[in-house]
Amino acid sequence: MAAKSNNLRRRANKKQSESDQGPKKETGKASKQSRKRSKQQQNDDASFSNIGTLQKTLLVSLIIVSMGSVLILTSSKEQSPYHFDMTKPSSSEPKVKQPKESKAYDFIATEPDWDTTDSKLNQTFTFLKEYVCQYDNPEVESFCHPLLQPVPARRTHVVAKTHSHHSIEKNEVVMVLPRTLQIWDLDALRDEWIAQNLFSATHAKTNNPIDSGAFLAAYLVRMKLIASMDWSSITQNDLDSVERFIDFLNILPTYDDYKSDGPHSHPVLWPEQEIHALFGKLTPTTILIKGYRTMIDSEYMAFCAASSDFKQHVSIQYYTAMRLSVISRSFGPGAPKKEEEMNGIHGFSSLDEELDYYKRALGIDLRKGCRAMSPILDMWNSHAKPNVEWKYSNRKRAFVISAIDRKGIPENQEIMVSYGKYTDTHMLAKFGYVNGDGSGHTEFSIAIMHPMLDVGMNQQFTNMMIDKDGKMTPPTFDKEAQKKAMTHYLRYDDGFEKCISKETPEAYKLKLLKLRHLQKIANSHDRWTVTLGPRNTTSKPGETSDVPITMDAPRFDPKKVKLNGMKLIATCRLIALNNDDFDGKAIEVLERELKSDDSSFMVPKQSDALEFRALIVMARLTTGALRLYPSDVQKDMATLESSTLEFMSKEWLATHVRLGEMQSLEVMRSIATSGARQMQSRAEETLPLEHPSLNIHKKICPEEYNTELLEDLDYM
Repeated sequence: MAAKSNNLRRRANKKQSESDQGPKKETGKASKQSRKRSKQQQNDDASFSNIGTLQKTLLVSLIIVSMGSVLILTSSKEQSPYHFDMTKPSSSEPKVKQPKESKAYDFIATEPDWDTTDSKLNQTFTFLKEYVCQYDNPEVESFCHPLLQPVPARRTHVVAKTHSHHSIEKNEVVMVLPRTLQIWDLDALRDEWIAQNLFSATHAKTNNPIDSGAFLAAYLVRMKLIASMDWSSITQNDLDSVERFIDFLNILPTYDDYKSDGPHSHPVLWPEQEIHALFGKLTPTTILIKGYRTMIDSEYMAFCAASSDFKQHVSIQYYTAMRLSVISRSFGPGAPKKEEEMNGIHGFSSLDEELDYYKRALGIDLRKGCRAMSPILDMWNSHAKPNVEWKYSNRKRAFVISAIDRKGIPENQEIMVSYGKYTDTHMLAKFGYVNGDGSGHTEFSIAIMHPMLDVGMNQQFTNMMIDKDGKMTPPTFDKEAQKKAMTHYLRYDDGFEKCISKETPEAYKLKLLKLRHLQKIANSHDRWTVTLGPRNTTSKPGETSDVPITMDAPRFDPKKVKLNGMKLIATCRLIALNNDDFDGKAIEVLERELKSDDSSFMVPKQSDALEFRALIVMARLTTGALRLYPSDVQKDMATLESSTLEFMSKEWLATHVRLGEMQSLEVMRSIATSGARQMQSRAEETLPLEHPSLNIHKKICPEEYNTELLEDLDYM
């Protein structure tokens, strides 16, 4: 194992050294946010400019958005890593060029580098070589670049070796994947059996609509069972419709593949005890993995309740495997256009009428984008700096994949796409792997006292109830449980001379109001969770995916750290409010804002004393969050750099993901503690040292004070 690890280190470090020689200049547009700030915020800017520079700390390197707090850092307009990027391709038609027909490739003859007695590898080789590349339909454009060479052991393509060392040039078409070889969620919703049997299904706990990806998974399961003659009632039309997809359906990973420790292992099927041991119980990765698992189980039960036919034929294992394939392997062609119109679907004569029906009857808005199972394209790995890009061409009715690296794609290089901008947390929970080179975003959460019902999956799945207007509210049982949990954020009573009880009625009323507001934002994901940019913005994919890109543990460069903490610090300000804030009208302001139906209210900067207390709250919560993990930053960095973990094993993946989360927390804690010292110094210039507004309690207040809050909360 040690010899293998040393060899991997040499190969990985060589590749990293080569990739680091690439262009490192970062580009971007200057923020226009300053034009939109309020007068109060502009005043805050002036006060902020007097803080000065933190000497030799992380904060000195951060780009500050002048919002009056040391915590409010760069706000980016790029799409959130939580979004389903794969459903939002560019709307422009791809600008590509075909390889010159006259170009001769003097291929180097090679022997198969896999076990040719392995039937599964042979099946994979044939699929990679023929399914799209040799699709026999003269009426449909299907294309693969001549230099694409199947690598069945890694289930991907590389650029073939030639005596002349040819590469795939920039803008050359790598593959054209026609619509006839794709399976969309739109196809599933159009299926007569799906419509008759499953359209009535909703999530039992919340009565929320079922996501279109679930209908696609059910459609794929039925197709595969029809292909294997394992469905009780099969028509000739059924057989004809699945014929061209049989090879694709058979190449998809099975339940055993996803549950194994092999290359298809998916964390949704890892044992819960193992997940807790790897990530802790209330950390973002654990919560997200459980969210996907809960979603799949709830969808399956909903379909079984809606259709005895489905229940009879489809096991939970079969459905789970196909649902994981949809989650991890589907791409986004965008919203269906005129080319997808089919007269007579569900009795409608136009595509617009059909799409309106899905939104009205199922709560599914395909105008926001479809999902497409995309053979071959779904087998290529992802990196933040891919060598190809994929775009759906409505004119061609096809995904067009083209080379984008300015130097082209050299021989023996794997084809590498991008799935979109995701944090490593979401990358692992959704796709089952991370690259481990620091090229992905990271995230952290300060929701350490309560599990959020919104787990960060948008409306694909949530434990909140969604009404017809899209408003989300927690179920009654969960709301009551959260109410008690939220009191723990108010345990310290900073900014008050003593712990708050009914003997201090004004302070007690404010605390009740703060609790009410905390309840309103308890499930607002962006009020508790923050995303940070990549730790390594220059890393590129390795030549091959069977070794690490680098053996060095990723780490933040203090000069390049960027995050947007506006909403997070607003949450901490709410927790730290006292009666002096809002010019002594804190109670009046919170009462007024409670009347609003939304949870958009954020406490703005009030005073240096409040900023001091808020940053202390932030430091406490980040410290508490770090204690939730079964490891620490130093230990995980040492483990990764010792090369003792098997590449892409559960332990290797988990160590990389939790390291990113813990490093992000340490960055935030460093900013908070440094900023708190600065704000304390500023506040002490105008307030006496013993002023209650500067009082920070070292111990939590008695539990019975929180019990009083719960007893009085309903009578406000």
